[in-house]
Formats: sequence, structure tokens, C-alpha cells
Amino acid sequence: MSARNPFRPTFGVSPTVLAGRDSLLQSFKLGLAEGPGSPFRALLISGSRGMGKTVLLNEFEDAAASQGWITLRAYPDNSMVDALVNSAIPEALQNLDGPQSKRMLSGVAIPGIATVTAIADPTKKDPTPTLISRLRELATRLQKHGSGILITLDELQSANVDLLHVLATAVQDLLRDDFDIALVAAGLPEGIDRLLQHEGTTFIRRAERILLNPVNHEDSVEMFLDTAAEGQRHMTSEAAELAAQISKGYPYSMQLTGSLAWARSTLDNSDTIQAEQVDAVRDEVVRRMGMQVHEPSLHQVPDGELTILYAIAQLSKSGEMVSTGDIAHLMGVKPNALSMPRKQLLSRGLVEVPKYGFLNFTLPYMREHLLNSPHHRPIT
Repeated sequence: MSARNPFRPTFGVSPTVLAGRDSLLQSFKLGLAEGPGSPFRALLISGSRGMGKTVLLNEFEDAAASQGWITLRAYPDNSMVDALVNSAIPEALQNLDGPQSKRMLSGVAIPGIATVTAIADPTKKDPTPTLISRLRELATRLQKHGSGILITLDELQSANVDLLHVLATAVQDLLRDDFDIALVAAGLPEGIDRLLQHEGTTFIRRAERILLNPVNHEDSVEMFLDTAAEGQRHMTSEAAELAAQISKGYPYSMQLTGSLAWARSTLDNSDTIQAEQVDAVRDEVVRRMGMQVHEPSLHQVPDGELTILYAIAQLSKSGEMVSTGDIAHLMGVKPNALSMPRKQLLSRGLVEVPKYGFLNFTLPYMREHLLNSPHHRPIT
């Protein structure tokens, strides 16, 4: 009973067993091995909160490190380019001269060397002409070892358009000259679409798009069984089926459901996770989803948009989609009055359009959270 809980319901932390993303990982590994012409060297990953975007970025970084590549992490703030030019790339170049560089470039990831975090250092006075020249210097050095550069960028929708243009231009310039470089960015679907409407994002717009959807039921069941086994605890097939049903293919709730079911079996002094123990944590899964996912997502949503969300919750009796006409009727407004707040909710990743004229919640258990909220006042 002393085995450690193998489920990891923490945002951005890679799970013990990755569910339903194997084909994407294989395509990325092949893309790195293919050469500079591979379409899988420029990727845009989009998906709602908790859908596993950051985890997939982590997995791509590990895959690149296994082939001897260096990862540069860029961050979507106003120092993004300066941090790469003045801190991350010089650090990577310095590490190449270190005693462990040979080991790193043979395909073994060494923490702090194979992945370089782009944090600006204002004390550095190293002259830095351009991002292109810095990347060329690093790529040329790596070329001798048959490896390359992976740049990852999370929360793409928050990036400065002008800085993103500088980054994309630099990557495109190196690709044109057959250097080994790849760019993988991730963000919310509507935010990415809005960002890519700007001039200067043409190269990013042409990147291969990956939309992360919920994990299918079969892969979810397999994840629960395999993860429990990794922790040296048996999970019955009935328990795994129920856990997959409760978590609805949403990666974060999958880890949450598994973690709570594991904890319940520990309290029961059981070496086996039974369906009864999974069922016993159902309400806690919903509560924690509200506390850890929905409440932060709703924190800065204005009242006008919240009213639409409450209307969807009231009209959606079992989580099904709701027509915008019914929403407007319940709120006592004309349908065109929903246009702007609807657009904002889409941009926030809180709702989706399953078909024209309808809305539904993007995240599981948002309806339950809203209806049970102490701030909820039924719309009449």
C-alpha cells in the first residue's frame, strides 16, 4: 500500500502514461529525422484549457532531446526576442563548449543543457546583432554534430505580433538555408486564429495545425489501466471504464479522476481500484474541476458574458448544445445582441460552436459549476 500515486493532476506536468497522442509524437520524431523540408518542423498546437497542450510541448522537447537537439523555450512577453538573443542562445553556445556537450549531442537529455529557458539577463552586455545571426551561429555549431534547434512557445495567443514576426522570420530564414530548426507553438484556438489575422504572421499561418480533441474512450480506458499498473496497483476493467466515462476524455480530468480513485483505494486499504471507489469520487472530480479549472477561467469574465454562460447552463439539461436563439429569448434580448460577448467567450476558449447557430461549453462540468455557484441567479 506504500506505492506512490502515479496519476498527476497538475497543469503542465507530463503524465506517467500519455493517452491518445502517440501518433502525433511519432509524426514529430519522423519530422526531425526527415530533414529541413518536413512540414512537421513548424507546428501550431491548439486546444482548450487542460487539453494537454503544454504536456505535448514537453513531450516534443523530450523527443527532440533524444535526437540530440537543443530546445530554446520562448515566452510570449515583451522580452521574448531579447531573451532569446541575449540569454538563451548565448547560454546554449556556452554549454556546447562545456565538458558535457558531447554527451548531450549524442542524444541524452541533460537538465539545464538540452533545454534552455529564455529569461532575460539585464546584466549581460554581449553584443547581439539579430536573432537571425544568433540562431545561425548556434545552428552552424550544431550542424557539425548532426543535430538542430527546437524553439517552443506556449500561450501563443498572448504573444506580441511584432515579436512573433521577428521570431517567425528568423526560423524561416534558417529553414530556407537548410539548417535544422523547428518551431512548435501552442495556444487557445480562437486566440490563435485572431493572432494569425495580423500581417507578419504568414509563416506561422502556414504551419501544420494540430487541434487537440478529447481522448477517445478506448485510449482513456487504456491510460487508466496502464497508469495504475505503473504504480503497482491493479485497476479493474469496470473501474477504468467508469473513470473514462466520468473524465470525458479531458486530459486534466483524467489525471484528476485517476488520482482521486487511487487515494480512495488507499484509504480503503485496497490493492485494487474498484468501480465503487471510482464512483465514490465522482462528486469530488466535479468539485475540483470547478475549483481548479472553471473558477480561474471565469475570474475576469464580465457580467454580460457570464449571463450568457448561465443561460447556456440553464437551457442545457444534460450538457447538450443550445441555440443562440433560445439563449437570447431567455435573456430577453435580440439574437444580434449576443454577437460581441459570444465572440469574446469563443476567444476565451469557454464555449464552442458545435454547429451553426448553437453554443456549448468547451470544458466538462462547466454547467454543473455554474449552476452550483453561490453567485448563480436563475434567469427568468
